Amino acid sequence: MINRIMKNNAMKSLKKDLNRLDRTRSYADVSVIAGKSYIPDDTKEHTLDIYYVADGSVKPVLIDIHGGGFISEDKEMDCLFCNFMAHKGYVVFSINYRLAYPVYTVFDQIVDVDAAVKWVTDNAQGYEGNKDDLHIAGHSAGAVLAVAEALLCRDEMMKADYGLACDDRDIKGLILDCGAMHFYQRNIAYWGMRNMVFPRKYKNDPRYKYLLFDDNRNISLLPPVSVITNSTDELRKMSYHFKEILEKAGVKCSLYDKGEGGHMGIVFEPYEEKNSEIIRCL
Repeated sequence: MINRIMKNNAMKSLKKDLNRLDRTRSYADVSVIAGKSYIPDDTKEHTLDIYYVADGSVKPVLIDIHGGGFISEDKEMDCLFCNFMAHKGYVVFSINYRLAYPVYTVFDQIVDVDAAVKWVTDNAQGYEGNKDDLHIAGHSAGAVLAVAEALLCRDEMMKADYGLACDDRDIKGLILDCGAMHFYQRNIAYWGMRNMVFPRKYKNDPRYKYLLFDDNRNISLLPPVSVITNSTDELRKMSYHFKEILEKAGVKCSLYDKGEGGHMGIVFEPYEEKNSEIIRCL
């Protein structure tokens, strides 16, 4: 009962979140191609939107993964951020994935993200993107999925455990905005969340260990990481915790902690001075 209520409330929040977006702040030079399927099954969960300035130049690619606690939200929530990054010079692919509970799990989402990245690398050139200059941005729960994909690209054993084919894709950099980077911490709230978004007996599943970032030695394989938070982000401590993990593993990382934009600051208001200042540094 509690899980259903949490899921329903999370889904209801999407409409409220979308109404907060000031779409008049979008840059008019950015073209948007919406609803491309990266898996041909006619479901919205396997679609992506493409943002780019069509000027004939080859650009770096940014794949954006929305947040929502693994159980809610949609790629449209990140439309202003994607528009801003496209104006900045990226070809941005904003992806949906199957939401967790009651049927799908985080493991399914990781497989979805990997399929989307493969589609992007196969098709980026058609949208002026350089598939060999690939970056991933993830907000909140999406930051966990971004790290998982970057690890998949460099960890052959992880690919095998997830049943994914090996290829030569690689990620040049990660942008983790207000990430849920310590969702496995020991308290009742996160215990409840884990039991919603993972299958039964998930702790015995070989796929789970890769998401225990404190204990995953292959964190050292990650590309350079930009970690973003602010003083009113409720997950701010997690960003600092993950920065410590990266530093101990010898991963190049930069932490940006500015302003009071809250958990959705850069996603909802990338054009605000404090947020745009951070984005220009990425």
